[in-house]
Amino acid sequence: MRFILLLIGGLVLANIVSATFIWPPSNGAPPPRESIVNAATQQGPEPWIEREKSLAGSRDNVRRNVFTTLDKPWSAYCTPAGHKELLNTVNYYYDQREAEVLTKVSAYGERARQFVIEKWSTTDDNRIERLIGETYGRGYFSLKELESRARTRLAAQTRDVQVVAKPCSG
Repeated sequence: MRFILLLIGGLVLANIVSATFIWPPSNGAPPPRESIVNAATQQGPEPWIEREKSLAGSRDNVRRNVFTTLDKPWSAYCTPAGHKELLNTVNYYYDQREAEVLTKVSAYGERARQFVIEKWSTTDDNRIERLIGETYGRGYFSLKELESRARTRLAAQTRDVQVVAKPCSG
């Protein structure tokens, strides 16, 4: 009897050892693959990605503020305060865009330029540029009234636009 108990105990112990160390149970998942190591994976994520989450929120706030001004009735731009707000909004928008590009390029080199340009090329940015171009084309402000960053950017964007109306005069 003692022999049978020792035999059964030995078999149980052998089963536990083999199941643990020789044939671990499969959970249905494939075994882990080896990591691919090359120049791109050794480099890691681009260094400017670390702050991207906070900057994305900042860009969204800029866009919201610009839409608040650009969604006003056209006549709002004919008052001195409304005209000043319009100019400040246009200047602010283009200044924020250009400042982020210059900051990233200065800190991280030319590789960061395309990344920032893409982040400022959303559907909302396209709509903002269209609205600013329409407002300019209708004569609510001139390029001379803008700061240099906004003037340069908007001049390129509206080079074929003929401004003939002066909606706020008279």
